[in-house]
Amino acid sequence: MSEWIAPGPGSWKLDTAHLESTVSRPMRDLMVMAMPSGMGEGFDLAGAPLKTIDVGFVNGRMYSRLTPLVGKGRSLPTPPRPVLWLATRLHPAFRKRAKQSVRAIDERFWLQEFARWEREWKPKLYATNRSLGDIDPTSLSHAELVAHLSTVWRHVEWAASLHFRLHTSDLAPIGRLLVAAGNWGLDEGQVMVTLTGASPATSAPTRALRGIADELARVGVEPESLGDVREASGVAAELLDEYLAEFGHRVTTGYDLRDRTLRELPEVILASIQHSRTAESPGIVGDQAFSALLEQINESDRAEFTNLVEEARTLYGLRDENGPLTVEWPAGIARHVILEAGRRLVNIGALDELEHVFDTAINELVGLLEGSEYPLAAELSIRHRDRFAWGALTPPLVLGPAAKEPDIDILPGRMPEMMRAILLVTTLLDSSAQTGALSGTGVGTESYRGIARVVADADDAFERANPGDIIVTRLTVPTFNSVLAMAGGVVTEGGGLLSHTAVIARELGIPAVIGVAGALTDIPDGAEIILDPVAGTVTVV
Repeated sequence: MSEWIAPGPGSWKLDTAHLESTVSRPMRDLMVMAMPSGMGEGFDLAGAPLKTIDVGFVNGRMYSRLTPLVGKGRSLPTPPRPVLWLATRLHPAFRKRAKQSVRAIDERFWLQEFARWEREWKPKLYATNRSLGDIDPTSLSHAELVAHLSTVWRHVEWAASLHFRLHTSDLAPIGRLLVAAGNWGLDEGQVMVTLTGASPATSAPTRALRGIADELARVGVEPESLGDVREASGVAAELLDEYLAEFGHRVTTGYDLRDRTLRELPEVILASIQHSRTAESPGIVGDQAFSALLEQINESDRAEFTNLVEEARTLYGLRDENGPLTVEWPAGIARHVILEAGRRLVNIGALDELEHVFDTAINELVGLLEGSEYPLAAELSIRHRDRFAWGALTPPLVLGPAAKEPDIDILPGRMPEMMRAILLVTTLLDSSAQTGALSGTGVGTESYRGIARVVADADDAFERANPGDIIVTRLTVPTFNSVLAMAGGVVTEGGGLLSHTAVIARELGIPAVIGVAGALTDIPDGAEIILDPVAGTVTVV
């Protein structure tokens, strides 16, 4: 029986919102490299009293830990408060970070990062993703494929590191808003509603599909295939090609390289076109929530609240452009190159099955393409068997000693302010699922009664769900945007108030309950359920 041993000293928390137990070897390697690298850069910019967030995989499950600025993450007892107070003011690393924490907040470093995103990083990502995606790996010679794989993977690593660096900036103003709101006694859920409409990237695929649907309605065509869409009119063909160029290479059924891209799911694209709709004036909903909350706080605090909301809205859009451009699109491009490499290795007997290509590290894959005998096909077969056996294991929520609540107030500079925001958003990205009854974090204001459709991914949802059904799944990724656009509601086992599910539910105006323990096992597929986002409960009728 496999053991659950912490991947290092300290307290490690299970990640339930992103990767399955069958996560590929390249993705595991990528996360172990990119998250500490990117978060380390971000924490340095923010002047945080943390070195980074480390990642480790145990039996296929992803665990992470906040790594202190000094001490190398060793599991040591916390010094007495006076000693800790003195150390944080004398240690060179803390003195440097304390000064940076003051500059970071005074100069609003997140706005500087946002400006660089708009000016430099986003255009580079669009251009590189489009150019690499335009290359058909099946058309390349053997040597060209090796070179292309190396080029693509370098881009994947750079983009993934940038993804985590930007999370410090795109989440900092949201965290600061929520910390201040808590001090004023405002409800976190209602505060998040003020950001509705500030994330156009979240609903961009749905808007693009709506344009195709409108053109098909104009010419009176009800397509039964994507070929029918192209033949309907020149405008419809152009809109579809542009949609595929921008969204088609992105991994869609999850975040892993094993997950399919939209180009591999023509039925999903067709169903998305047929059932596309958009939320009605999401920006108005956000403005109404803002006005209502403004009345609840003292007049002397209203200017500060207004500024915090404006900054959070500015960076909210970056948060939801970040993942698709830095992770999902590059990963989808890499997926097709890796699959082509796998097919060629299967043909020469270096792999027993194509799926085993996801059990090789990228450097191993390059080596096999260049003629190396190792790892042997038998070794990769064993890795594959073990990877899928992990799915039967129940992972602990925490490995190592339980995390202790940090004594934030003793920190120098403006570290306490930044640390409160970091800890809060870390919790809200992936809140621990509730225990007991079917309950979690609610998004929305009105209950909804409908048929539960328990699905593994968006493809499964499109195959079996009807408009108005309540989607029940482990987590949602951007491909669910089109699914949820025609759904009556959504329930997930993973995620929190800042998760993708919460964001898209607010943007599309549908009720959701997030972080519901037992949702996939205790809600029967096809059952009638009542979803109450205000109470945060799901009731099986």
